[in-house]
Amino acid sequence: MTALRYSVPDLGRTDRKGPLVKDVELLAYDDAGAGPPLVLIHGLTFARQTWAPIVDALADRFRCLSIDLPGHGASTGSGAEPAVVVDRLRATLESAGVSRPVVIGHSAGALVAVGYAAQHAVAGVVDVDQPLLVGPFAALLQQREGALRGPDFATAFAPFEQSIGVHLLAEPERTRVAATRRVEQDLVLDHWALPLSTPPAEIQPLVDAMLDAIDAPFLYVSGEEVPPPVRDHLAAHLRRLELVALPGSGHLVHLAHPRRFAEAVADFATRRRRHA
Repeated sequence: MTALRYSVPDLGRTDRKGPLVKDVELLAYDDAGAGPPLVLIHGLTFARQTWAPIVDALADRFRCLSIDLPGHGASTGSGAEPAVVVDRLRATLESAGVSRPVVIGHSAGALVAVGYAAQHAVAGVVDVDQPLLVGPFAALLQQREGALRGPDFATAFAPFEQSIGVHLLAEPERTRVAATRRVEQDLVLDHWALPLSTPPAEIQPLVDAMLDAIDAPFLYVSGEEVPPPVRDHLAAHLRRLELVALPGSGHLVHLAHPRRFAEAVADFATRRRRHA
């Protein structure tokens, strides 16, 4: 596991000597295998170890970097500003010598993957069960903001926890995944700062602009049949879209069927690199 500091130019500030330099704290990550790079980004409350069964299935063919998002696992700092998280990811990958990876993100991690791919060269993007129709979700969070910020966070978060579906995983996977989670009020509110503070009508165009900027192949993996509104939205903004559905798998589709998920990723990554 690696966590360092890395100097990058602050392009927002200049003087007569050129760009000033600021310190960017690298995200913690595990690095396994060899071959074309895959970057794996977990969802909210999880940690890099979540990806272990997928890495085990892919490390014989790919270099797999499993990232801890800010405030998760061994990574420190805030996730409140998505642009800062993407910049920390960029610095981390540069430090690791990674270029043109396939970036794979589950749930909230898919938004980080999309943000990275909108700004930097990638071989492909894999979105794991993040529909990217974020306006309704932001509206829901804002309706429940008082309870989420209140003293009984566990009750307020319970419907979200139910939809995540850790309890649906078979043992021993359920216990393994739960062991590295951090379901805490401060962490959740920190990472939900943007949807809690941005009008729903304004947050969707931000996501759509990132999708419009992606020219790389994009694989959407769903744990259920892809609803037509989700499919049509993705197709409207992505020029090279592929869909894979594993019905009945739920939100944690990659953990419910790690081998099937890993093979879908391997097929996607191999085909796209061959045709690049």
